[in-house]
Amino acid sequence: MHLWPLYSPAELRAMYATGRGDATGRRLARRWAAIFGLGVLPRRWVTLEVTGRKSGRPTRFPLGMADWHGRWYLVPMLGARCNWVQNVRAADGQVTLDNGHAVGCRLVEVPAGERAPIIRRYLQKVPGARPHLPVGPGAPITEFERIAADYPVFLVVPPRRARRLRAPTTRRRWWRWIAVSVAAIGLLIFAAVGAFVKLQPAAAPLRLPSGPASAPAGPLAGTWRVAAGSLAGFRVRESALGFGNYTVGRTAGITGVAVVAGDTLTSATMRVDLATIRVGGKAEPQFAASLDTGAHPVAVITLTHPVVLNLQFATGATMTFRAAAELTVNGGSHPVVVTFSARRDGILVQAAGSLPVVFATWGIRQPRGFGFLGSLASHGIAEFLLILRRS
Repeated sequence: MHLWPLYSPAELRAMYATGRGDATGRRLARRWAAIFGLGVLPRRWVTLEVTGRKSGRPTRFPLGMADWHGRWYLVPMLGARCNWVQNVRAADGQVTLDNGHAVGCRLVEVPAGERAPIIRRYLQKVPGARPHLPVGPGAPITEFERIAADYPVFLVVPPRRARRLRAPTTRRRWWRWIAVSVAAIGLLIFAAVGAFVKLQPAAAPLRLPSGPASAPAGPLAGTWRVAAGSLAGFRVRESALGFGNYTVGRTAGITGVAVVAGDTLTSATMRVDLATIRVGGKAEPQFAASLDTGAHPVAVITLTHPVVLNLQFATGATMTFRAAAELTVNGGSHPVVVTFSARRDGILVQAAGSLPVVFATWGIRQPRGFGFLGSLASHGIAEFLLILRRS
């Protein structure tokens, strides 16, 4: 089964970057294996059970089969490195396939020269595999011949008289339909929550304004103050049922001053009014409680070491800098490294950057999250866009 648009192709590839599923991939595989085993989906979708070559215990994998010339075939979307392929080879092809009833089968590996049309059929019928293969389902057969040696294909050979391992009774059929109904409801909730999380628009990271800047006007040396148009806020990873997005807060309640002597930023202080931060345009009580804005309403970032801006920046180039600073929030102060890009734009200086914040370091209580079964990460990113005017 495929999970678009809940996961992008890049996210699906990242789940299996090492050849095995990460925590999210394994969690999704367990859910799909349980659903396929209920027998409510078309015959193509099966759960493969095979003895683990290392553990000696049964392992289960949800798979989609390719039908070709009246026979069924299994193709690993990750190629020969796939875990179930190695288990099947170690088990001499002896497996069990389950689509409502379990059937013992033997998987017979197809010679590389015969694989190409079957792999193409597999991609046509199993969309979730497409992000992982280097060719598309509509590619010419020569492209599939090129990769055939790297992607094993297994013919599914059932026993001569395939039969159910358990004879169903009326009572068991009732329980099966109850289980199917519960699973269907769970799947709908799972998909709805995932779509809600993934499709919620998250504000883009704060960056320098797009478009070219005007030629610098006036000297760089002097005192610069935060002006209108400046923004600050945070970005925290949110997850629900394995799906992820970002919760983003923004405020224009930011003040500050920076002093430049020659070509060096000698001092800088930025103050952010945390009580004015809005999430999706609304105040968020959870963050107010986590940051204890009643007792500590302001966050302060103070430069602790000078930053050389150099001649290129003074004459109008966009430059990226790393600055040692101190962040004071929730009553605690700790050193941080701020990464920011800056440029001159006429009489203004524009700077945009970010710094990581681990909640526990500043004694920030981790927010519980938003929405049904949602949670937030234990760390976030503080970010800012400064418009500075020389005073």
